[in-house]
Order: sequence, then C-alpha cells, then structure tokens
Amino acid sequence: MIHDSNISPSNSTANDNRRDKTRTQYSGEAVLRWSHDFDTPVRYRVVDRSEGGMRIVSQFPLSEGMTGIITRYLPEGTAVHQPMMVAWSSNTADDDGYHCGIWFFGS
Repeated sequence: MIHDSNISPSNSTANDNRRDKTRTQYSGEAVLRWSHDFDTPVRYRVVDRSEGGMRIVSQFPLSEGMTGIITRYLPEGTAVHQPMMVAWSSNTADDDGYHCGIWFFGS
C-alpha cells in the first residue's frame, strides 16, 4: 500500500465552498484504488466530507477526471465501495500538498 499523507493537522485556506451540501471536517484518511492501477491502494488525508464528495490532500497532483473506488476510511476502518472521480485539483501545492475535490457517484 502506498501512503500518500501528511497526518499533521492542516492550516489550509483552500476552503472555497463551491457546492450546496454541508461539509464536515474529517480527521482521518481514505484508501482509494484508481481505475488505472486498481491493485495499488493509496492512502490520502481527508480534509472534509459531504454527502456528495470529499476534499483530500495528495503529495502529487491528480488529474481531473481520474476515476476509482474508495475502499476504506481510516482510522475507524470502515469498509466502503464508493465509486468516485477527481472533480478538481489545485495547480500548486501548499505546505500540506495538492488539494483535490473528489466527487462520489453511483453506489
């Protein structure tokens, strides 16, 4: 498993609210499996979540339109099978990394 996360708390100001669903702060990680390399799970720090998606921090820029499956939330270990897509990604990294918006679809 690849671990792409900086576990320290974020002081990010990338909180532009572009949606109408309520975001909830989240102190944990999500395990994602990308469609192009499904056999390699990758852990990302989750900044916040909503009913329709979440914001993660990646140490590498992610491409808009990338798809995959969320398989687990950590530290609670909740197993899920949620299809998702990268809706947006910051062009430059801050001290935490690249902020990326993940959109949930399907079930």
